[in-house]
Amino acid sequence: MDGRCENHQFEILADHCRTCGGEYCLECLVYSYGNDKPPFCVDCALAAAGIRSTAKRPSFRSRRELRREARLKRRAAKVNVVEEPAAAPVPLVRYEFTITDDGEIEYADDTAEAGRPQAS
Repeated sequence: MDGRCENHQFEILADHCRTCGGEYCLECLVYSYGNDKPPFCVDCALAAAGIRSTAKRPSFRSRRELRREARLKRRAAKVNVVEEPAAAPVPLVRYEFTITDDGEIEYADDTAEAGRPQAS
């Protein structure tokens, strides 16, 4: 999937099911053992509780594969953060000028250069 819930296509992915590995939003996940443990999807939670044995989805990825995918995603996120180019430094340009009593700006040299602010 592309970061979207399998049941609700307009909801953002919150986590993966610990049993089947499906990607779900917060409405579709059950945190049976607390927030520090991986969640179950509703179907796998019903099967784990023994309420419905037919509710369990087939496991299409092993736990090893799920851990490997999570590790690769974390590494890719680190690489993407590190590889962002830094902003180019802005060159500092100095102009020597004086302001006269009537508010006019007089530059130290009277040659007009490109990029110099013009007195208005």
